[in-house]
Amino acid sequence: MRDISYGIHWLSFTVHSDSDSAFTIYKLLFKDTFGDLQELGHGGRGFKEIYHALLEFKLYLSPVLDNDQYFHFEIPGQACELIDWQLLQALDIILKSNHEGQYSYTRLDLAFDYVPFTPQDVEQAIKENKLRSLAKRETLEIHQSPFAQKENGEIGTYTVELGSRYSERMIRVYNKRGFTRLELELKDRRADLVAKELFGMSEGSEWFSVMLSHLRDYIDFYPRWWGEFIGGTGRAWAIVGNAKDLTMSKLLHWVDYQVSPALSVMYDTLPEYAINGIIERGRKRRGARYNLLLQKSDKEE
Repeated sequence: MRDISYGIHWLSFTVHSDSDSAFTIYKLLFKDTFGDLQELGHGGRGFKEIYHALLEFKLYLSPVLDNDQYFHFEIPGQACELIDWQLLQALDIILKSNHEGQYSYTRLDLAFDYVPFTPQDVEQAIKENKLRSLAKRETLEIHQSPFAQKENGEIGTYTVELGSRYSERMIRVYNKRGFTRLELELKDRRADLVAKELFGMSEGSEWFSVMLSHLRDYIDFYPRWWGEFIGGTGRAWAIVGNAKDLTMSKLLHWVDYQVSPALSVMYDTLPEYAINGIIERGRKRRGARYNLLLQKSDKEE
């Protein structure tokens, strides 16, 4: 069996500064690998301008609704695979030195390749409840393509996902490359915490145990194949959420799974005044149970 390999499969970060700083960062760190940035000629995702380079490396500039100046980098999977860990270390040094308190990593996907189990092993463990996880089993999704070709020429691909898309963490296990890959997708504060820990390390060889520890914070399986994968690596025990965030996450999950079909019918068939009336009546009926969610934190004010 081939040794497990690991790395970053997606990276996004936002910096509150002017556009000149964005182009400087790109020129210093990424231009030699991905070439010149080209303007797409349109905006998107809340920005007026989008630039892209090879492998869909993207830079978003000029926010539409905010007077504050900030920009956003998005580096997808194939592009991330060409970036050495020392370059990411240099990125964090530049951001910390020039934009301390004004930048954050908003998405970070951690990838483990050639893991000693299959997507079907993971699916079976979830269905048999042989796991410890913050994710609910109803978030399990299976994507099977019996006739799709894997990158190694074999036929049939299988993907298992667990976790809410509204939460800061979810996992994805798939075999479309021929071997099995496990990805831990991190967003918002969780992505920022883990990225700064990884990129602040002096050696890339230290990444594996740190990545595993944060994976184990989110999920552990009980079958023997999981023990072969994690070895003796412990959990990170990293906490970034609070009661308000967890409650809102559960509310969003419930609305998405239970209410969204009926809500979509109402939106597509009723006039705007009728929908607004329902929302207004809901405000009057909701009572005190949602007061905590409606309170603004010091950060939001």
